[in-house]
Amino acid sequence: VLAIFTVITMICMLAWASTKVIRLARRSIAMHKNPAYILYSDPVSLNKWGFLYVQFKATAYYFIVPILGFVLIKGMFIALSQSSGTVQAIALVVLEACLLITVSILRPYMDKKTNGFNIAISASNFLSAIFLLVFTGIFNQPGIVTGVMGVIFFIYNAVFALILLLMVLISTIYAL
Repeated sequence: VLAIFTVITMICMLAWASTKVIRLARRSIAMHKNPAYILYSDPVSLNKWGFLYVQFKATAYYFIVPILGFVLIKGMFIALSQSSGTVQAIALVVLEACLLITVSILRPYMDKKTNGFNIAISASNFLSAIFLLVFTGIFNQPGIVTGVMGVIFFIYNAVFALILLLMVLISTIYAL
């Protein structure tokens, strides 16, 4: 109950804040023909609401809303379909595929490197969802196949996490 209350409260607060950002962007478009004018040049707006949109391009200020919807729907499938691993795995594959396609097509993040990071993370999550689908036993594979896939899954995630860690460290060093 506490976890559900916490998640719903946070998502509602972030959704309310997202509507504030969208209203600011619309006002900026109406006044200046550009959403970035108020969102990025007004220090009050930037300090108060910037955490929701600074990682996105000015034209993709709204992208926090699909991300919040994705997190909510994914969390609902994980929480509410615990009794059916197959339904859960299929839903996660579909959701992760939708996010991967959306991020790959729209490329909503600020620069090429950040888009690359997020596309790679989405692709990794999609591949992890496919592994989860295999682990549910939907394909009636022998146990040895599931065991080998588990080892591959572990190595894959360890290598990907190491690569992301190194990329973040290198970016941090460049920033400093």
